[in-house]
Amino acid sequence: MSILSRFPVIQAQSARLKTQLTALDRRLALRYGDRYDKVKQQLDETKVWYEKTRAEAQASGTIPLEQKQAQTDRQVGDAGSAAARKEAVIKQQIKELWQSIKTRQSS
Repeated sequence: MSILSRFPVIQAQSARLKTQLTALDRRLALRYGDRYDKVKQQLDETKVWYEKTRAEAQASGTIPLEQKQAQTDRQVGDAGSAAARKEAVIKQQIKELWQSIKTRQSS
């Protein structure tokens, strides 16, 4: 026994809403034709993608947003490390240049 059968008022409202949705769908299809069909198809594809992604996330125990955030954190960390190494090289080159200038002046 479904929950709707226990509540006749909700069942009647549900049936009325389904009828209204069907009528709206028909009107939109008549008014917009192929464009409306394409939008509906894209929406259906998006729903399938969402459900697939959600199922994969639940199966792996991680959230795609968290995965992307961790990946971005690693990339930022790598970029920071590379910048620090480059900074050290530049400082060393400046130090050597300064030493060569001082040496030339004292000669």
